[in-house]
Amino acid sequence: MKSILVVDDSQFNLMVVQKALEKDYEVNTRLNGIEGIKFAKNNPVDLILLDIDMPELNGIDTIKIMKKDSRLARTPIIFLTGLSNHEVERICLDLGARDFITKPFNEPVMLQRIKMVLELEDLRKNLERQVRYKTDELEKLTAKIITTFANSIDPITELWSRMYIEEKVNAAIGQFSLTGALAVLDIDNFRLINDALGYEQGNACLKTVGNAIINTIKEPEIAGRAFADEFLIYLPKVNTKEEAEIRIKEIFKEAASLLEKNKFYGITLSAGLAMTIEAGENFNSLYYSAEKVLHGIKLNGKNNIGFCNQKEE
Repeated sequence: MKSILVVDDSQFNLMVVQKALEKDYEVNTRLNGIEGIKFAKNNPVDLILLDIDMPELNGIDTIKIMKKDSRLARTPIIFLTGLSNHEVERICLDLGARDFITKPFNEPVMLQRIKMVLELEDLRKNLERQVRYKTDELEKLTAKIITTFANSIDPITELWSRMYIEEKVNAAIGQFSLTGALAVLDIDNFRLINDALGYEQGNACLKTVGNAIINTIKEPEIAGRAFADEFLIYLPKVNTKEEAEIRIKEIFKEAASLLEKNKFYGITLSAGLAMTIEAGENFNSLYYSAEKVLHGIKLNGKNNIGFCNQKEE
């Protein structure tokens, strides 16, 4: 089991993070940077979650000390922050931080970010074992892997990219050829949100819908953002249109709740779906069939869910 050290001066934050992680990881907590450094020096740690804003020794000074210690220099660090300061984030990344997790914590996003950093670290260690004598090549390959992972995540919604979804759907069709559906979902009248409220609020609306999707989907379902306000949800195990519609309605319900909570009033969603058994030769056939249905919904009142009825010729 991977070991994670959480350093934060808030007992409440430590409790929240520990509860979220303890099922899958060995979690140790410390209330300040000094105690965190002391623990990490004397115990094997796979990942450190480090609060930026702490009294006595803040997160930036803590990571500086850790990076000078040969025992800790390569331990991956994710910063915990409630701040919105790009300069501070740049400094942290320059010092070697792998990622940021913002407060208040969104548990699914936090777990996904931690999992990704640990997977990257495992890849790095494995590559080092295989090509230890090729230092220059290793650094280039590691950078390429990190870039590939980064390009797989949409920066606004933290969902998968269209390219990643396409790859996963094509693989799943071979495994679940008689089940599954692809939904193409978008936000009704999204352009009006950008025009009336500005792009910053438009991005906030996209992130809200993204969070609703993250909160609702279950393994092995996958979701991503295709572009603009268009989202993709792949449901590999649904057997009927009724089952697929229930899952999409659950996403709609969660989105409506979060949108209203974030003061995006009157925003609705539409979705076109294609069943694998009817239109599922590959991702593209599913996507274009579902998108065609979505286009029809947008022309006929929006705020609805529809299905393609037969395989596209």
